[in-house]
Amino acid sequence: MKYKIAVFCFVSFLFFSCTTENKTFHAPEIGWTINLIDAWDIESTRKVDQDIHEGLALIENSGESVYVSGKEIGLFVLRSDEITKFQATIIPFEETCENEWNDKYPQIKNVIYSIFASQGVQTDSTSSKETIDNVAFEVFNIKLSQNGSTLMEQNMYRTYINGYDFIINMSHNSINDKNAMLATLRASKFDKK
Repeated sequence: MKYKIAVFCFVSFLFFSCTTENKTFHAPEIGWTINLIDAWDIESTRKVDQDIHEGLALIENSGESVYVSGKEIGLFVLRSDEITKFQATIIPFEETCENEWNDKYPQIKNVIYSIFASQGVQTDSTSSKETIDNVAFEVFNIKLSQNGSTLMEQNMYRTYINGYDFIINMSHNSINDKNAMLATLRASKFDKK
């Protein structure tokens, strides 16, 4: 069965509709404003395209069926190094039945877990909830290890806001980078209604 999800683990979509004046980004669709990390670079379109091709190949090799709608809107991808990145994406999502968005979340987590586990690395995951500026997020953390050493950690924040599936992905292998990304995210603001 195909699940309509964004391939946010390894695939980055970037349709630059953002401005980074004063290193501040605002997404009017979801009323979100965030101050970007000064020393980090906005990823090039060429690198994003490379990530898309590599990510789709990994998914295909995992045996998972994933549907990419093409409606994903990459807000931005910030990169500190090859592993460390902070990515924000929105996907238009119109619920056709009550709680449809919530019902798909466990399926998405299982697909993400399967994709990583198929790579032959030890995969540990946890789930929680966190509220940022009065917006509730589902949080999915996954840690990849091999031979007793942590290779990478990924923290995914996901919420449904203004008719969009809003996904933030943070990949890293350094506690300092993780703390910088979490502090940046937690300081972001949402327009009040």
